[in-house]
Amino acid sequence: MKQTKESRPAKTAGISRRQMFKLTAGAAAFSILERRSLASPLPAGRFVDRVVLERIADKDPAMRLPILIDLQTHVWWRAGGIRTMSQRGETFLKTLAGTRAGVIGRPVPIADMGRVMFMEDLFMESETDLAFLNSFGMKAAFDGVDLFPPREAALIRSMAPARVKVLGCVDPPDGQSAADSLTYQCEQLKIDGLKLYPPGPDMRGWRMDDEKNTYPLYEILRKHGVKNVCVHKGLPGIFLEEYVHTMDMTRAAADFPDLNFIAFHSAFPYEAELAEQAKKAKVKNIYAELGALASVMASDPARFARLMGTLIDGLGADHILWGTDTPVVGPPHWQIQAFQTFTIPDEMIEKNKFQQLTADMKRKIFGENVARLFNIDIKAARKSVEGDLLYKLREDGNPLPSTVNTEKLLKK
Repeated sequence: MKQTKESRPAKTAGISRRQMFKLTAGAAAFSILERRSLASPLPAGRFVDRVVLERIADKDPAMRLPILIDLQTHVWWRAGGIRTMSQRGETFLKTLAGTRAGVIGRPVPIADMGRVMFMEDLFMESETDLAFLNSFGMKAAFDGVDLFPPREAALIRSMAPARVKVLGCVDPPDGQSAADSLTYQCEQLKIDGLKLYPPGPDMRGWRMDDEKNTYPLYEILRKHGVKNVCVHKGLPGIFLEEYVHTMDMTRAAADFPDLNFIAFHSAFPYEAELAEQAKKAKVKNIYAELGALASVMASDPARFARLMGTLIDGLGADHILWGTDTPVVGPPHWQIQAFQTFTIPDEMIEKNKFQQLTADMKRKIFGENVARLFNIDIKAARKSVEGDLLYKLREDGNPLPSTVNTEKLLKK
């Protein structure tokens, strides 16, 4: 993405950027690309670290992360398309496309949300190093075929092996068929982890602590050395609220202490429930992922601050993982820079006894925690990324802009 007039730093004779920030008294400084649907920019005075903001504006190389790993990314249109779908399935896909359209400011056909958009959003229009491509089942809603099959995710991984990891999927209510599919995915596709979804487009209910249908899946993962179980929690919406709470996760984590259980979306708005239950059960293998929550950070930063404070207190910063839900919310570049600058105001820390969200914590969240869980060698991964074509194309021909808009900043 080339710099536009709005994204280029303002040229103001005799005034440094540091002076600009002082003169504007910390006015909001983010123009989050075309972020039309996400309310107003972040209020810099309370929730944005202005020193970090200035370093991003100056393109300080020290701001570069050791590794940036996105645990939640998607392709929402499989090769060959979909012949028939249920009404709930159609509503689900229209919601995804509509959300992206609201972010980027133009209509988005769901058929465009395929592998090309995935590659462009993550590796050409953001500084993401590695992405976990999440498979998606729900066969009952999409002509008897996984909405996005693990085999197609594995094919995309083969196109960019230094960049893409694969989370397989099954629908637990399928019983033995799900078990057979998971065995195939572990042995033939070499999936890196499992992604599960509560009922929504497919209305069949299931629980993570179901000893009949779900526990056999964990045994298969254990047998094949796949240690990470990711599951959509919270964000009820199209998913049935009854199944997006976290009590069933806590019991499963206690029964399988050698596996890691990762609550996608941090179970928002039930993150306090997640943290409290994990703490009470004294389990150390429950994690929270931040996918789709950048919209909360942008539109209600106080709520996002409470979420982060609660997760850090209840789970620890080494149990929080970065994810964006790309491509639903557009290229994730703005999310990355927004989280880099985010801070919890002192008064909230004092009142709630929160810990501050430090630079060290952010480095862990942005990638070091995922690297630890999935046995990724950070130095080797960084070397592979910087040697591939995608990296060279982005750096040489398509440098990323700063989302800090100093031109608008001066007008405030």
